[in-house]
Amino acid sequence: MERKREATKILLQEGLKTLMKSHSFEKITVRMITDEAGVLRPTFYNYYRDKYELLEGIFRDDIEERAEELLDEGLGEEALKLLFFKMGKEKDFYRKAFQVTGQNSFEGILEQYLYQVFLRNLQRYSLKNQPAIKGWKKEVIAKFYSVSLTSIIKSWLTSEKEDIPAEEVVEGYYLLVTHSIYDLIEKKEKQ
Repeated sequence: MERKREATKILLQEGLKTLMKSHSFEKITVRMITDEAGVLRPTFYNYYRDKYELLEGIFRDDIEERAEELLDEGLGEEALKLLFFKMGKEKDFYRKAFQVTGQNSFEGILEQYLYQVFLRNLQRYSLKNQPAIKGWKKEVIAKFYSVSLTSIIKSWLTSEKEDIPAEEVVEGYYLLVTHSIYDLIEKKEKQ
């Protein structure tokens, strides 16, 4: 019974992914998803409340669960790489997902997930003695990192200019979070 349930869930998720190749998310209906998946419309509601929850479920099943296993093992860098590589592998789907805006935006789903990850890690450990951030709450630090990482991922996935490999984006992210902005710019003297 559990295998059948899991198989139906995968059919619904793959149905939405397939539809998003040729339709905008806003134009996709639950009926279209169930037709694509080959299941009855009422079946959809045994798994998801709406298509937004299905979108979040895809992210959760594709990335979040695997990343959580790595994070639980203390493998934060590997979890970050997984996030980039998986999203890069399904770039077309996640590019379309970022077009979902409003209250149930994919950007909001990703940012909230990353916020929880950063906050959980900050709460697991003590902050180093840094006088400059002595009075900062861990929630503020988690928000900073979640917003910036979400912005980097969105910019990478939605860029039409060039296709930057996931490895390069991960390296660029690490460069940004380990250096000051002043380390990244070349100061030219006035002539």
